[in-house]
Amino acid sequence: MSLRAKLVAGAQGLRELYVLPRTLWVAFAIYVPLGFINVSSIKLYLPLLRSLVLCDVPVSDEVYSGSLHCGDRNLVISISLQQEAWLVALKLFCRMISGPFLGALCDYHGRKPVLMLSISGITAASWLMMLACRQTLIPPIWTLSFALALQGCTTAFNLCFKSMVADLLDPQHRAKGFVVLNHTDVFSRGITLCFVIWIQKVQFMRFDLLCMLAGLLGLLILLFCHLCLEETLVKKAEPEALAALPGLRHLLSELRAPYQLLWSSAFLQIRLAQMLLNQLGNGWESIQDSFMISILGWGPGDWDLFNVPISSFREIWGMVTSGFMVQWAQQPGNSYWFMQANLLFGSAMLIIQNFGPFGAIFLLVPRCFLALCPGDGGADAAFFSSQFPREAQASANGLLIAVDNIVSGVSRWLYARFLFDPAARGCLAMMPLSARTIFTLLSNALCWYAWWRYGHPNKSRKED
Repeated sequence: MSLRAKLVAGAQGLRELYVLPRTLWVAFAIYVPLGFINVSSIKLYLPLLRSLVLCDVPVSDEVYSGSLHCGDRNLVISISLQQEAWLVALKLFCRMISGPFLGALCDYHGRKPVLMLSISGITAASWLMMLACRQTLIPPIWTLSFALALQGCTTAFNLCFKSMVADLLDPQHRAKGFVVLNHTDVFSRGITLCFVIWIQKVQFMRFDLLCMLAGLLGLLILLFCHLCLEETLVKKAEPEALAALPGLRHLLSELRAPYQLLWSSAFLQIRLAQMLLNQLGNGWESIQDSFMISILGWGPGDWDLFNVPISSFREIWGMVTSGFMVQWAQQPGNSYWFMQANLLFGSAMLIIQNFGPFGAIFLLVPRCFLALCPGDGGADAAFFSSQFPREAQASANGLLIAVDNIVSGVSRWLYARFLFDPAARGCLAMMPLSARTIFTLLSNALCWYAWWRYGHPNKSRKED
C-alpha cells in the first residue's frame, strides 16, 4: 500500500472512529466537565492548603507565601505538604476499600445510579471544601479530611464509563470506544491543566469561590445525567436462590461478587499481579523531579520543561494515529504482535534509562523514541474487557482500582524512604532506576504471558 493510500485509510479510520451510539456521546459529554472538577481539585489541593495555614508572622506583599494568614513561606510549605500527604493517603485508602464494592453495585444496579452517586460525592466534597475555607470553628483539616474521604468512597467514574463502552459495543468494536474515551480524557485534562496553571500564575487565593463554582457545576452535571443519560446495562433475571435472600444477605451476596470473580478468573489474577508490579515501577515518577535536581544538578521545574513537550507530542501523535490503529488492530493477529513488539521495545528503552545518573540524555532520548510509537488502538483495553461478560465489567475494573490505589501509595513511600538517596552518585544513584526496571520487566513478562495465553491468534482460531 502506498503512503498516500495509508494516509487516506488513516483519515477514513479517524472519521469512522467517532461513529458511536448516542448514549456514549452523552456519557462523554458528562465526562469532560466531570474530569475538569476531579483533576482541578487534585491539582489545587496544595495551593488550597497553603492558603489556609495560620501563624503569627504577618503576610507581606514583598514575599509570596501562598497563605492568606501567614507570611512565613517555609512554614507554609512544610505544613501544607504534610497535610496534602495525609489527605491523599486518606483518599487512596478509601478508594481502595470502596472500588470493588462500587464495581459490584454498578454491575447489579446499573451504571447510571453509581455514576450519579459518584457525581454527588464529588459535588458534596466541593461544598465541604468551600466550608473549610469559609469558617474556622471546625479546624479546616477536619472538614477537608471528611470531604476527601467522602469523595474517595464514592468515586467510580472510570469503571462506569468503561462499563458503558462494553455494554453498548460488541467485543470487536470496543477498541474504538476506549480510544474515544481516552481522547475525551486528554481533552478534559488539557483544559484543566491550562486552568490550573492560570490560577497559580495570577496567584488567585479565593479558593472558597472556586469550590463553590465546582459545587454548582457538579449539580448541573448531576441534573444533566439524570435527564439525558440512559441506562446501558441490560439486567438479567436474578437466580431464584439469590432473589429469595433477605435484604442484608442479598446485599452482602452482591458485594462478594468481585472477590468471587477474582477467585474464579486466572486471567484477572494475572492482570492484578501485572498492575501491582507496574505500579511499583511507576513509583519512580514521584521522585523523578528530585532525582534530576539532586543527582544531575537541574533546577526546579527543568524536568517538566523538557518532559511536558515530549508527553504532549505522544498524546497528540496517539490521537492522530488512532483511527488507523483501531482498524488495523481489529485483526487479532495484528494486535497480538503489536503488543509483543511494544513490550520488547519498551523494555529495551527502560534498560537504557538505568544509566540516567551519568547524563540526562539516557532519560530523555528513550522517552523521545517511545513518544514516536503509535498507540495500541485500544487493543489492550478491549482485550481486558473481552475476558468478562457485560455484567462483570465494573467488578473487574473495581478490583483494578483497588490494587492501583493501594500500590500507588506504597510505591511512593518505598522510593522516597528506601530507594532514593539525594547524596548518591554514580552506580549507587542507579538504585531507584534499577528497582523500576526490575518491577516493570516483571510486569511486562506477565503482560506477555497473558496475551500469549489468552490472546494468541492461533489459540483463538482453535477455540472458534
